[in-house]
Amino acid sequence: MASVLLLAAFLLCGSFPVGAQDTRTDQAGSVLREYVDKGYCTYTYVVPPGSRTGGCAPPGLESQLAETKEETGRLKNQVDRLSSLVETLLSQQSDLANQLSEERARSAQREQNLTRELHEQETRLTKKIQEQETRVQNLNTTLYEHDMAIKQRQQCTCERLEPGDIVSSTAATLPTEPVSTADGLITASDCADLYAAGNTVSGVYNIRIGSSNIEAYCDMDIAGGGWTVIQRRQDGSVPFNRTWEEYKRGFGNKSGEYWLGNENIHLLTSQKNYTLRVDMQGWDGETRYARYTTFRVSGESDQYRLHISGYSGTDGMRDGMLYNNMEMFSTVDRDNDRQSSGHCSLERGQGGWWFDSCGASFLNGRYLGNCGYSCPHFQGVLWYYWRSLNYSLKFVSMKIRPY
Repeated sequence: MASVLLLAAFLLCGSFPVGAQDTRTDQAGSVLREYVDKGYCTYTYVVPPGSRTGGCAPPGLESQLAETKEETGRLKNQVDRLSSLVETLLSQQSDLANQLSEERARSAQREQNLTRELHEQETRLTKKIQEQETRVQNLNTTLYEHDMAIKQRQQCTCERLEPGDIVSSTAATLPTEPVSTADGLITASDCADLYAAGNTVSGVYNIRIGSSNIEAYCDMDIAGGGWTVIQRRQDGSVPFNRTWEEYKRGFGNKSGEYWLGNENIHLLTSQKNYTLRVDMQGWDGETRYARYTTFRVSGESDQYRLHISGYSGTDGMRDGMLYNNMEMFSTVDRDNDRQSSGHCSLERGQGGWWFDSCGASFLNGRYLGNCGYSCPHFQGVLWYYWRSLNYSLKFVSMKIRPY
């Protein structure tokens, strides 16, 4: 076996060009070392079976292996450092995510607290404003009632004074306000004049507007009396789906349901400064009112445009005519609303009103009766900010009085 290995080594090394050769055999005769100058085989060991056998190896392999091992160690150290750095970054990322989540929770809580505080402040301010408006309204009502009482006393002063009677200079210089002249010409321009003249019973009266005498219902009972009613709905006996000309002239029964007429309302509100009161009642018997310190209607050339402001009313009820200010009047045959893709009057109950797009109130809608909150949408006698657009009111009355 040793001879075969020796022969193989000899043939292998002898097959390549070599320079000077030096072959030595140790004393045991078991190892053959061949040296080939600049050849491919540097050492060949032939050892007995069971012993380690070396083979051909390229020059510098051991140094290359050592360098590779050293480089591998350096790379491993770098990998270890990078792994440690990645773990540190992941830990920091987790901490930052937790901090961000906590900060978001704190921000949401702060926002919620601020929103609640703002809402509470708004509620308090709204309540204070309503209280102040109520006080102002009560004061105005009291002043008006005192003024009416003074005028009424003046009317009740004895008209025949005997020679020698003494009258205070104040009473003597204040003029009386008769409602008609000796030839029957009516001089009362509204129900406030009639109330001041001593007419304190509610009913239908004649008043003079411009050069004409017209009938109007005077409410002499509510909030100090002297109110000229310009609209009333109470039983559905009078349809309000009317044309422009009908709304201009007025229609209905002055003792029941009626519209005073846009031209009459225009002339009436052009002679003095008026306040508007709207009284409403639901089918459950509950009542509400809205009041506006300023109410005026322009002439037909301006499409009977509405001028309204200064809302106050029953606690908890919002301004239902907020969007009607400065709007022109519309009817089924004259579309003056702001809705570009529709016709509010034609599509929403066919009554006349100061629509915008189409608004939150419609007191001239169809009288639908007691259909609760299931009435056809935006068809009935509506005040959205009290009930809804699916609830038709049982009673409503619009009335004006000078201030």
